[in-house]
Amino acid sequence: MTKKIMIVSSGTGGHVIPALNISELLLSKGYEIIWIGTKNGIENRLIKNNKIKLFHITSTGIRGKNVFDKVKGILNFVKSIFQSIRIISKNRPLFVFGFGGYVSTSVSLAGFLYRLPIYAHESNSIPGSANKLNNLITKKTFQTFPNTFPKQSKVILSGNPLKKNFKNITCPDEKYQQNRHKTNILIFGGSQGAKFFNENIPASFSRFSNSIHIIHICGVNNKNKVEEQYKKFNIDAEVIEFSYEMDILYEWSDLIISRSGSMTLSEISISGRASILIPYLYATDNHQWNNAKYLCKNHAALMAEENYEFRENLERSIKRLLLNKNELHIMANNVKSLFPFDSSDIILKNIPELHEKLHNTSS
Repeated sequence: MTKKIMIVSSGTGGHVIPALNISELLLSKGYEIIWIGTKNGIENRLIKNNKIKLFHITSTGIRGKNVFDKVKGILNFVKSIFQSIRIISKNRPLFVFGFGGYVSTSVSLAGFLYRLPIYAHESNSIPGSANKLNNLITKKTFQTFPNTFPKQSKVILSGNPLKKNFKNITCPDEKYQQNRHKTNILIFGGSQGAKFFNENIPASFSRFSNSIHIIHICGVNNKNKVEEQYKKFNIDAEVIEFSYEMDILYEWSDLIISRSGSMTLSEISISGRASILIPYLYATDNHQWNNAKYLCKNHAALMAEENYEFRENLERSIKRLLLNKNELHIMANNVKSLFPFDSSDIILKNIPELHEKLHNTSS
């Protein structure tokens, strides 16, 4: 019996990172991973494990493109189906597991035509076009947020697979009982938000310099400019370009200011941290706003939208939380309960093709 599994993921970190976390877990259980992506996808930078066999197909987006690019996308879609069939025929995996994005549709369809079981995972509260189509042919569809897909027995609330390090972070009841004069604030905008954050957030702390410590992740080649802004306002801030140890930074933080991508919200949830969320204005289907709204309506975060009132609203939220530390604690406890704690375990237990019993401890 083959132990090869086909993982399909490309595009943003929100697609690739959960796929990578599941892949690493399956590798540790003795399975082989065949990964299908694209030549220019972020997966080419994020995949470090040489045990993952990476294949590329010719796949480009269609939605929101001009007429020329739409025609090109359709032709590439047809081409990518045949490329996928060839890869599937050569490797004969147990099943195909897609994590959204346009690359997943052609591979899932090819797998379905090849009579393989198809699985899909959707990170966001609003399903992407690819997963709306994939859900029609899946054996099981895993969703991170409740009610992303219409209620069906095959739709399973799983949350996002995360690295096990996040499980070791100090719980809210212990973290927020610590009586410290200054509040630790972690700020990061990600690849789609660093510029706006770097230009607009430092000045919002000018009135609170005596009561805060800040770590601001600014992105490559932005450090000097952002440091100058914090120094201008005499704010105690450490500015770094990137971090591979986000779990350590979550442990340090009392309050997080970030975009509201699905993976970030899952990390905030499992860590149990209060947050102010700033949805990325140009996210497809406005899904980051919807992601953030889910937390806000459960009193698990505050939101500051990217508009002409942004700085005023952010300052108001910061002041509210710094003056009421108990609200930080309440928000942190509330967010802790919003997503499943054992995401990876839920996913693997609901894939019957994984014949051996998996005693997973990661999520």
